[in-house]
Parts: sequence; C-alpha cells; structure tokens
Amino acid sequence: MGIVRSSIVMRPYDNLLYALKVMVMEYIPKAVVTDEKGFPLGIITQKDIINFVYKKGEETDFDKIYVSEVMKKDIVCVGESIDPLEAAQIMIDKRQPMLVVCSDEGKALGIIIKTDLTQYYAAQIKGVQKVREYMSTPAIAIGPDDSVIEAVKTMVEKDISRVIIVDNDRVSGLLTTTDLLYLLPALKYKECKVSVRDSMSPNIIVVEEEEDLNSAAKLMASRKIKGIPVVEGDRLKGVITTTDVTKALLDDRVRKYLYEVKMYTSTF
Repeated sequence: MGIVRSSIVMRPYDNLLYALKVMVMEYIPKAVVTDEKGFPLGIITQKDIINFVYKKGEETDFDKIYVSEVMKKDIVCVGESIDPLEAAQIMIDKRQPMLVVCSDEGKALGIIIKTDLTQYYAAQIKGVQKVREYMSTPAIAIGPDDSVIEAVKTMVEKDISRVIIVDNDRVSGLLTTTDLLYLLPALKYKECKVSVRDSMSPNIIVVEEEEDLNSAAKLMASRKIKGIPVVEGDRLKGVITTTDVTKALLDDRVRKYLYEVKMYTSTF
C-alpha cells in the first residue's frame, strides 16, 4: 500500500490567519511550504502554530505574521518510492514530524506523516507486538477544571501534541492541538479562563496494554486520531501514539514478519 499523501501547499508570505483557517477547514495537521516553483522551503504543523502563539502572547497579530516566521526549515526530502520501514527510520532518527516527498528535480510532490505509517502497520502487521511494549509512560494528564492556558503550557513544555483529561481517576477526554486550533485567538491572552472541560474531546476510546499493537493502530487509522490512552481497568497506564507505532516498525521482528509474509505469498 502507498504511504505518500498529497499535501496542502502554503507560501512563505501567507499569513498565520490564512494558515490557521486552512488547517481548520481542511482538517490537516501539517503542510509543506514551497516557493513559486514548487521547491520546498519548510514545513508547518499545528504544534508549531500553537507553540508560536503561546510564546508570542498578545503580540500575535495573525494577519501580520508570515508563515516563514513560524515554519521549520530543517526538512528532509525523500523519493516517492521510499520503503515504509526506511521512512520510519528517517523520521525517528532525525526527529522529523513528516517527510517531504520530492521529484528528481527536487520539487515537492507530497508528504509522509506518522499517520500514514500507522495505517501501513494496521494493514500489514498483526500479532507481532503488544501495546505495552511501545506505549509512552507516564502519560501526561490534567484535570477537566484546569484552564486551557495551563494545558497549552504543559504541552509546550513537554513538547507533546495531546494531554489526557482525568476526572476522579477516570479518563474522561483528550485535549489535542486540533482542539486548540479552534481557540487559538484566545490563547494569546494568558488570562484566558476557558476550561479544559469545555474544550476537550469527550467520549474517547481506550486500549489495554496487553492488546495487540495492530488493534491500536487500526483504531488510530480508522478514527483518524494520533493517540489513544492505555488503561488497566479504570487506571491510566500510558498513551500509545502514531510516533510509538512508527518506532515499532523498526523492530527486527517486524522485518522478519514482513519477509515471511512475502515469501509465503510469493509461492502461490
């Protein structure tokens, strides 16, 4: 299956208001920034925008800040025929949120994000690894009555894209960068009183640590989410994310599994 997806393209002179509206309306987590000829200059993500607005504070004028001021310039370009395991290795080794897929001439053709690799895992690998082997612990959790500003501060300081909401020792929701985009104009004011309870995504799904990692990957792929709380009964044990699934692809057991599947199917 293919792991390359098309990407929304932004220009360095687009303003932050435009980038925000595009990400909200198109429901996209990341975009490529190119010049007029299509050569990549950088990438911009939801997390980049939220971090920038939080740190800039009330000085943020969304219509006067350019994408070039917010984007990351340390991009990695790859060919469109790249193997999924090679893509996973590059993303983890170079700590990249996405890879820019380029033509032989160096022009941007699309992107690969960890969601794409999670979808690959869900479709190709089963019965090899458990959730507990790759979940991130401890999970970062806050209360529903905490302010959104406190949640953003936690996410920025911990460099994470989601926090789990725990109420009376029970997982009650998630607050993600996608949720925060809808509140972004208010987040530049540190006295913002909006509560996590009024902003989080409720009724979330959970997985248990002894489940097959394939089950978690399938849930993330089908629900179009990037992280799932891991529980034992009602107790929060950790979180499994698309980054964790990408790391799981680097396990030698996965390579052996895929090799054996290829050898078996090639005999028919």
